[in-house]
Amino acid sequence: MNDFTVISYSSSNTNNLLSLTESRSRYMLPFGGRYRVVDFTIRNSISSGARKTIIYNNCEDELESYVEHYGPFKNMKFPLIKVVSREYSDMRFCYNLILDSNTAYYIIYNGDNPSVIDFTQLFKVYKKMRSSAVLFKLKISGKATMAHTVLVINQKGLMKIINSAIEEDSRSPNIFEMIINILTNKGIKSDIIDAYYWPVKNIPEYYYINMDILRDPTLLKLLCSESLMRGFINNDRAAKVGIKANILNSFISDNCQIFGTVINSIIFPGVEIGEMSIVKDSIVLPFTRIGAGVRIIKSLIDERTDFNTEKDHLNIGDGCIIGTRDNQIKNNDFPRSVFGSITLIGKDCTIPEGAKIGGACYIASGKGEKFFSKTRHLYNGLSIA
Repeated sequence: MNDFTVISYSSSNTNNLLSLTESRSRYMLPFGGRYRVVDFTIRNSISSGARKTIIYNNCEDELESYVEHYGPFKNMKFPLIKVVSREYSDMRFCYNLILDSNTAYYIIYNGDNPSVIDFTQLFKVYKKMRSSAVLFKLKISGKATMAHTVLVINQKGLMKIINSAIEEDSRSPNIFEMIINILTNKGIKSDIIDAYYWPVKNIPEYYYINMDILRDPTLLKLLCSESLMRGFINNDRAAKVGIKANILNSFISDNCQIFGTVINSIIFPGVEIGEMSIVKDSIVLPFTRIGAGVRIIKSLIDERTDFNTEKDHLNIGDGCIIGTRDNQIKNNDFPRSVFGSITLIGKDCTIPEGAKIGGACYIASGKGEKFFSKTRHLYNGLSIA
């Protein structure tokens, strides 16, 4: 049975991820060493044989053009994928979208958190329950939670709720959460399913979830070998490892150039790390350029997108020291987002040579160069925003 549409809706807008979602949706967040979150969303649809996939986005970014890279998977019929903006997602728009998709069933879930979910098994349980709608609670860390659910509903039941909402002029910033709440209040049948689902609410969660996934042999094999997992961060070249480079217990993606030491870290495609540099317990997102003699500890370096600058431009200049071995430091300005001594360097930052940045620091996207022209130190817990 594949006569169903998957609808993935986005999380509520918050600033807890700071630069990570400042100018991109959570769907476009790099994840798992070589992917973006949307690659997991599409993987779930393809693996289950969905006829169509609708992705609701709440940010004007490059998601639509990124999704256009997807094409047929071997001999499988590739599902139609449609990206729509949340600003157009009122009830009437949703009504027309359901009419256009015109499948017998719908799977609705919060798909801008990375996940690996077996929708095929979920459907088997749904059919046995003989109900027009079933709400599946996801089991996370051994516990089922209503905060993260998957709704399976037939077209007739879904259209009935949408029609009622239109007649009552019901409004909500998230219409799919509203639909789930309406069904919950009416006493919808429910069940619990096991799934890999990683809700990301702040910087340490993003950091540790990435680290945990790549330390799990089962998940690492799935991400690296499953043919349905596709990633379109440019990785068309093999990684280049210098003769003096040293890599220990780390994930090095394609299209990297490593001339220093990498320990317990995740390096995304296109990253360059200079000679005599040490990157330890850190995550470096795509295309960041790190100079020579740099020390980076327990930090998250956001990606580089400003490719129009000169070729030799470094994001992290020679001799910089970033991060600390100390534990449990919070950021003074963003204590709910940056804590546990993890430092976040935002997208397209330029940190000049010799700068020293402490633990639990935050530098917003594109910032840093002006600040460090006057001083070379950013102490523990401080921000440049």
